[in-house]
Amino acid sequence: MDISAPGLPTSNHPPHQTSEKPDYRRRHAPSRVLNYLQYFLYVKMSLLQSIVVFLVAYVTLNVVNAQVMIPGGCPDIKPLTNFEPARYLGKWYEAEKYFAIFELGGRCITATYTDNGNGVIGVYNKQVNSNGKKSGIVGEAKLTGDSNVAKLSVRFPSLPVDIPAPYWVIDTDYDNYALVWSCTDLGLMHTETSWILTRERNPPQSVIDTVYQAIEKNKIDKTHYIKTDQKNCPEDKE
Repeated sequence: MDISAPGLPTSNHPPHQTSEKPDYRRRHAPSRVLNYLQYFLYVKMSLLQSIVVFLVAYVTLNVVNAQVMIPGGCPDIKPLTNFEPARYLGKWYEAEKYFAIFELGGRCITATYTDNGNGVIGVYNKQVNSNGKKSGIVGEAKLTGDSNVAKLSVRFPSLPVDIPAPYWVIDTDYDNYALVWSCTDLGLMHTETSWILTRERNPPQSVIDTVYQAIEKNKIDKTHYIKTDQKNCPEDKE
């Protein structure tokens, strides 16, 4: 029995079933977002790791060069003004200093400064090691600001990491003593280094007392100073 509607064609095929094609972009969108997040975190972590490595290396370098590490930023200590570099040249003997690992076991320590021209001061530090042998290192220093302000930067090209370090002359009379101090700000902490230099290997106590007056006047922590052994030193061959 034909039940088709009049005038409409008949078909033996089942009625067409419509269905939407799956949207793969929508299905995979969460995974792509996750991948982007993972990549972003990876980049951030890599950058953070690089920064941490740099900071550790930088702090380690400063620890090697200056063992006195103090919380907070550098104190407000002013270098000497009306500085006369020409009068500062020549040989100085280290009377006292803040502990520095590169001088560990050293005695008879001296620093000689020369005019290398073009505003460069030659530096030659020498000491007698614990094994009795002499050692020395050559560097150079330059004024970093006004020519009459004793704010210098010193570097030693022969070191594995050639990074300039501050070298500030806080007080000197050029003929008897010099008080040298430097500070490196590391953010949450800072490192300090200081030396008491004298023109004589074993100066009179009055000279040391004068330096300590300058130390107190400039509010430099005097508790970190240790005496340098200048006894029984070999005669200089220079």
